[in-house]
Order: sequence, then structure tokens, then C-alpha cells
Amino acid sequence: MYLRYREPVWDAAEAAEPSVPPRRPINGNGGRRHDNGSGSHALLRSPAPARSLPAIHLDGVKLHAVTEAQVITHILDELDHGHGGVVVTPNLDHLRRYCRDLSFGALIAEADLIVADGMPLVWASRLQATPLPQRVAGSNLILSLSAAAGTRGRSVFLLGGDPDTARDAAVRLKETYPSCIVAGTHFPPFGFQNDQREMSAIIQVLSDAKPDIVYVALGSPKQEKLIARLRPILPNAWWMGVGNSFSFLAGRVRRAPLWMQRIGLEWLHRLFQEPRRLFKRYVVVGVPFAASLLTRSLWKGIPNRLRRRPRPSASPEILPTTVVQSPAVDPVAAAVTPAPIIELLPTPVTAPTAVSPSASTQPKALSRLRALVLLGGSVRASELISAIQRSVLDLPLDENGSVLNHWLAHADEVARWASLERLPVRVMVNQSALEPRSADVRFYGRFRVERDLSDYRGTGGVLRDLAADYDDDDLILMANAAQVLLDPLPSLAAALHRKGGEVAVVSHEDGTPSGVMLLSCKALRLIPPRGFVDMKEQALPLIASKYDVRVMHRRRPTGLPIRSLADYVQALRFHHRRKGGRPAATDPLAEDWSPTFSLAEQGASVDHSARVHDSVVLRGARVDAGAVLVRSVVCPGAIVSRDRTAVDQLVIALPADSRKSRACQPALAEAR
Repeated sequence: MYLRYREPVWDAAEAAEPSVPPRRPINGNGGRRHDNGSGSHALLRSPAPARSLPAIHLDGVKLHAVTEAQVITHILDELDHGHGGVVVTPNLDHLRRYCRDLSFGALIAEADLIVADGMPLVWASRLQATPLPQRVAGSNLILSLSAAAGTRGRSVFLLGGDPDTARDAAVRLKETYPSCIVAGTHFPPFGFQNDQREMSAIIQVLSDAKPDIVYVALGSPKQEKLIARLRPILPNAWWMGVGNSFSFLAGRVRRAPLWMQRIGLEWLHRLFQEPRRLFKRYVVVGVPFAASLLTRSLWKGIPNRLRRRPRPSASPEILPTTVVQSPAVDPVAAAVTPAPIIELLPTPVTAPTAVSPSASTQPKALSRLRALVLLGGSVRASELISAIQRSVLDLPLDENGSVLNHWLAHADEVARWASLERLPVRVMVNQSALEPRSADVRFYGRFRVERDLSDYRGTGGVLRDLAADYDDDDLILMANAAQVLLDPLPSLAAALHRKGGEVAVVSHEDGTPSGVMLLSCKALRLIPPRGFVDMKEQALPLIASKYDVRVMHRRRPTGLPIRSLADYVQALRFHHRRKGGRPAATDPLAEDWSPTFSLAEQGASVDHSARVHDSVVLRGARVDAGAVLVRSVVCPGAIVSRDRTAVDQLVIALPADSRKSRACQPALAEAR
């Protein structure tokens, strides 16, 4: 399939697209296409590609293995290329809250640059044989980054802090580094996040100042949440939460001596300064967690050292790429023609080489996890299902293939996190459902599709029957398959496991269970072996009468469901915005005119002059010259004729005796 991104466009006048070269195999002079093993190709639009940085994973958190100097160079180079981003500097407390608070964990995971602010994290990385080069403290980075930014003509903005602290910190920056350019400061009053007038004032100040780098000093997680809300205002700027750094800069709070910083005792210096506020965080909670983290890292490091794994040179989540830039485009022509294409050539994603650890080295968390069960469900009468003529799991998602491939990749990540040799995936469908067939060859042998022989067992009954294959203490991770996850599955699984109980359920804001559960097999045996049993309405109350059922409340859903055309397009937009480094959450009332993706499966015919915005063209479909697709899906056999337009439509083929394709919604019919 072809995948095309666009960079963030926040001005409607810039939303038009420049010219697209003909879609054809590119020869040796212009690059080449790469087949990822599933017959798909990938194309990326961007003025310049974001550079990949080396990274490790520590206790489930991705950390970039870079020095402070590399961080500064990366941010300034990305600014020169027109790329914005978010820097997060997690410390020990952030790491502890990462999996316990999924909303906070998502804010950390979606950051563009994640560096360790805390010597315990550096020590743990060394113990697990994936050493970080150094600690990158946010309190140091605000100084060095501001100084370097000034030499390149880049400005900074100080948001937050105590009254007058941001102003005094800005004065100190200017005195220390005369080249530093301070675009402005702003201190919002207490409770501003719930006051629309105060939020509007912040937005206005930032919009007027147009800084390149924004430091937010409000404490965690308030500063991370505010950055997520404000980032769409300045999508090409870099944002960083700096905690108490303004107070350090302004001289209101004394930093620890350098020798204490170097040996990891800065926390002790701060504890002596503010014992009432910090005693519980540092001593009661922090010290035991640090000891636990170092112990886990030591055990994880044993097999790593035995395998003599080299220090990582690239993040396991970032695909190596070869990029070919198209010629520059006349800005006048850009108003009427599609944008130039940069071709992204990802190498095939291979499964991690798993070495089965011994019982002594395998972590306790989820060590009894035996399967990921994906409930494909029954085929409901919906326009989407009828039109695409395939399983929802076979719908394309990105350059790695389908929704099914997305789940299988998540399962590999869970297995790696839990130190399991592999996590079998069981996809359950009923007798009348179409069987998903889009799995990439790299996942063969790691999943199987099973049909429920009875249409009258319900979700609870299906899980009860599956539990017969496992021991009482074994765990099953269950999820509704027809959704695109908003959070990494390892984070969801870890958070559910830490909740405890025989059953752990993610709950929606209204109190109803969502589509992800962690279940012990002994609890499932309470479900009757015969008859229809609904999991939410019947099985959970029955299990709760004997066993401990824990609920993890979420302010947002765990995933975006795929039930209709609008659901599918919304899920794709979210997925590709996040992959493209754009804010994942936007104001639902704001108008966003910028296209996010366009997908054309191999076997589809799309003329190079056609415009495909936030739309999917399935194999066997055809889009002729000059046609325009907006938030639509062209189904197999359908044709969007020359110069026709389809907006918010499922375009399907009529019977052979008809000369027209039509849309499922009674808007615009597409003539051949």
C-alpha cells in the first residue's frame, strides 16, 4: 500500500497541496520502493525527515540514549527543518507513575524526546546492560539549550512558576547568556486550567510571542497536560516541562553542589530544604521503588550480558529509513497541485529474538500471562462491513499493514516486556464472520484464528471455554479486536496487573467496562459451561461474588472503535497524527483542514493527479485523473470517475449491469 503524510498545516491558506510525480516504480537514479513483506509500500511527505535517536527501554519506559549536547543539537536541527516536538525529562517519580497512571503514561510515551533526569535511572540502565551515556537534567538543559538557541537566533518563552519567578528567571538568563532571546514570560493564576478566560489569555500570549522553545514550569503532571493542550497552537515549536527550574534560575531555591549532583544525592539536598513536602515522595515512596527498580534491572541485565548485547544504536521502535527528496516546488503551483513526495523505505520489522529466561530471572509481573485473546465478534449489519467485503481486522492501518498486524506487533511488545518467549494470540470469530487473512509473514506461527462453534455463548461463554486450556493461576489478556489502541498494550497490561485481583478491568468515564481486561483462568471457571453468558452484564457480577474484581478508571477510552466509516477515519487520523509527530489530541470543536494520511492498497489503481485526503483506496478499486477523495473509502470494484468528488462516503461498486458506482450514503454518486 502507499502511505503519504503531510506536515502540520495550521493556516488554511497553506493547506493546498503542490504537484505529485507519477506513481510508478522509481529507478536507481531516483530511489526505490521497498516491500515490507506484506506487499505494501510506504511514501512519506515531509520537508525533511526527523532523525532517529538511539534509545533503550527501562521498566517499560522508552529513554533516548543521548548526551545533553546531543539533545541540544537535535532540537535545534529539528527547528531548522521546521519540526516541533516535546521533550520530557522523567525522573524516578515519573517512572513510578508511568504504568500506574495511564493518562500520564501516554503523555510520556507520546513525547518526541525522552531523556533521564535522575541518576537512579542511569544506574538502572547500566545494571540491565543497556547503559545511558549520562543524566540529562532539565534544570541544566534549560540553561545550555537557551544559550545555544540564542546563537542560532531562536527564542525561548517561560510559562509558569511562582509569581515573578519566570520574570526573574528570564532576567537571569539574559544576564548569564547575553545572546539568549527571551520572547516573553507568563504566570497563570491558580486554577487557570479550568478557567476559559485564563486559557485564552495563555493562547493569545503564546500566539503573539511565537517562541521557538517553550519552558513550562508547573510541576508534573500538570505541565505535561498543559503542553498537550497548547501544542497545537505552536506545532513547530519545542516544548519542555521543567518543574522547579525557574526557582533555581531565579535564586529562590538553592541547587545541590555539583559533587552531590554527580553521585546522585541531589534529592537529599532538596529533602533537607523542604522536608515536609518531600519526605513522603523521596523516602516513603521513592527509596523502596528505587531499590525495586535497581533489583529488577540487575536481573534483566544477566541475560543481556550473557548474550553480549551491544549498546543500542537505534530505537527498536524506529525503523531505519532511506529518504529521497523530490525537487523543490513552486509555491504558486502549490495552491493547485498535490505536494512533493519523499519516499520512506522502512526495513521489515522482525520479531525480537527471545531467549527464554530462567525462573529466577523472569520478572514476576505477568509471568503467568498465557495468551492475548482478540474478540473479533460477530458480523453486525453495518455499511462498512458490507461494503469492504472483508474482516475489519484486514483494513489497512499504516505502512506495516492491517489492524491485525497492529495487534500482533503489540503482542510482541508485551512478550518482550514480560520476558516471555512469545505471547500466543488467539483471534476469536463466530461462524458467520469473515476470517482475517492480512497477517504479515513475520507473524506466522504466533497467532491462530478460531471459530466459536456456537453462536449463542456470548463473550463470557467464549472466554470460559478458552480457560479450559490453561491452569487456574494462568492469566489471559482480553481485548476487543476492532479498535485502534490509544496506549501501548504493555502499559495497559502492566497497569491492570498492578491493580491486583483475579480480574482487572479498564473502565470508561461513565463506569462501563472498556475493551481490555486481564483475567485469571480460575475466575473464568465460575462462568456456566453452557448457555449464553455476556461478559459485562452476567459474567463480571458472577465473578465479583467470589473473587476480587478491580476496576481501573480512565478519563479517555483505551482505543478508538472501528464500527463505521467515521470511526475508521477518526482512528486512522489519530494513529497517523501521532506517528507523524503531531499532537494526538486536538480541540474537538476546532476545524482542522490539514490532511493526515492517504492509503492505497497494492492492487488499487490511483491516478497520480487524483487527490486522496484522509481516505483509503482498497485493492481492486480505481480512482481516475482529477478525482478528489476526502474522508472516504473506495471499496473493491468501485470506480471514482474523472474529476468526481467523494466526501465522507463509502464508494461501492454496483452490479455488473450498472454503469455507475455509488456511495452508501445518499450524497454524491460516482459515475464511471
